[in-house]
Amino acid sequence: MPLRRHYAVILLLAASLTASPIHAATTRSFMDTDRTFTFEKGSGLYQVRFNYTGRNWTHADVAGIRIHTEKPIAVLPMQYTDPSAIQPGAVVDGRHIGKEWNTITQRALARRLEARGFFVLTPSITQYGEDLPGFQALEHFIAGVHKGNTNVQTILLTADAHIPNAQNPLPGAQMLVSGTNKRNPEWEAHLQKYMAPFYEAVKLGNRGARVRGGLSDEEGSSAAWHPLIERAAEYGSEVTIIEVARAIDIVEKAGSIEQGEAWASPLFDAIADAMQSWAFRD
Repeated sequence: MPLRRHYAVILLLAASLTASPIHAATTRSFMDTDRTFTFEKGSGLYQVRFNYTGRNWTHADVAGIRIHTEKPIAVLPMQYTDPSAIQPGAVVDGRHIGKEWNTITQRALARRLEARGFFVLTPSITQYGEDLPGFQALEHFIAGVHKGNTNVQTILLTADAHIPNAQNPLPGAQMLVSGTNKRNPEWEAHLQKYMAPFYEAVKLGNRGARVRGGLSDEEGSSAAWHPLIERAAEYGSEVTIIEVARAIDIVEKAGSIEQGEAWASPLFDAIADAMQSWAFRD
């Protein structure tokens, strides 16, 4: 082989290795292989098998998903849809910002956690379908990961609406946790300790950890238990949706949702540090 062509092949191989996904060498396997599941959604690492009837909807009848890694696992979901779909999120100046902000926070936290030694999963409602069956798949996937592994933390960072209602009388920074499963107060307090300096610095209140829902039995109601939290927390209590702040406060403090990434950077650092110290505490 001519020398020039030989170097070209080497460079091509190097480029292909560099472009390979971070998770390419990591595999997963399903537990509960002796059972039959009605639904199978997603692909690769994000494939999920589950049953769903609408009854006992806070429970996840899901095949455990074993991720073959020695690293602690972080699950960082993206749960918001395009404005025309069913869950567009909070509104600022007439524009829904849920998907944009959730994508920003997911990316920012994933980058930090990978640098801190985590295996990071970033499931998105978009990959399963921005509709009710898609939400079922997303929520059961997260539950399946908790069922199949130890040392898993699920954190979803979002922005709160600013209009109070019965289940959220004080919109703003808060840490939503399970109301139907065993909680982990030590983990909740650990995260809050790391987060507190940010809220002091930006002069915003933080309600801390609180149960979300319980005022309705209707699945999907904002007054009901949150299915993403409850289904996963059945198999592992380190699950939360953190409202960083009201969406309008993020825009006021940062200048825009896009600039909110830089504004909230110290908070992302703090949460990543808290998750790292928790995961490696032993």
